[in-house]
Amino acid sequence: MEPGMEPAALQLSESVRDFVAGGIGGACGVIAGQPLDTIRIRQQQPGYSGGAALLARSIVAVEGLRSLFRGMGFPLCTAAMQNAVVFQSYGIAARHLTGGQQGSLSLLQVTCAGCFAGAVQTAVIVPVDLLKIRMQLQTAVRGAPGYIGPLALLGSVLRAEGLRGLYRGTTITCIRDLPSHGVYFAVYEITRELLEPGSRANGSSNAAALWAAGGIAGSVSWLSVYPFDVVKTRVQAAAAAQSPYRGWVDCARQSLANEGRDVFFKGLSTTLARAFLVNGAIFSAYELAHKCLL
Repeated sequence: MEPGMEPAALQLSESVRDFVAGGIGGACGVIAGQPLDTIRIRQQQPGYSGGAALLARSIVAVEGLRSLFRGMGFPLCTAAMQNAVVFQSYGIAARHLTGGQQGSLSLLQVTCAGCFAGAVQTAVIVPVDLLKIRMQLQTAVRGAPGYIGPLALLGSVLRAEGLRGLYRGTTITCIRDLPSHGVYFAVYEITRELLEPGSRANGSSNAAALWAAGGIAGSVSWLSVYPFDVVKTRVQAAAAAQSPYRGWVDCARQSLANEGRDVFFKGLSTTLARAFLVNGAIFSAYELAHKCLL
């Protein structure tokens, strides 16, 4: 090396930065929202009609505080991958739509890139959600008879249903995630610009605005597809052989016939509260990590 020359700094591609920052954001989101997610999953099951606070007290009293975090291992281990895939897919689609040129995307382009990201992430999220849901629906505590740990549950599903069993609910998951991610990214961009004018073009430096924009985007995106999530949860709650449903359409039909229209909004308030916390954390961590990786 000649005198006065310094080694060049390691330059990460935009795609790699999206991937790494998305993974960091995803892990932060899981930790922030797992207790409310456990309550949401229980509320969505047939036969439950109580409020979130009552259910939370019941879970803690009977199963212990740790039960609110049951099933977190699967999403925490895979949240980095899931959100990394989402943000990387979004970035790839965004760069394709703009021809690789710098500058802000139109809201239509943002929505299209978000839908693409939602479709891509389905392959990652389906088995994770299925295992998480079945862990969360257990009432036996760790060490007690009948308790099934995460690895044992994974083995049980593979032995009984094969790889196909892990992907039960793929169609309804894609129906939920494709449009919701379009809404997710579009609402985030709109809200961030409203809270901090000029941030779409120049970046954001206001942590509170990032959190609020991410939280609002998450809440609105969940609200836009929530009935599909209720159906997805019920479909994935049991193996095909034990399930009362022949598929997601049959699940929706039976749920409506047996419980009325309100069934499709069970656990909605809990979900929206969780979505605000989780997605505020995801976008805040993502934006911070993305800047640090420059």
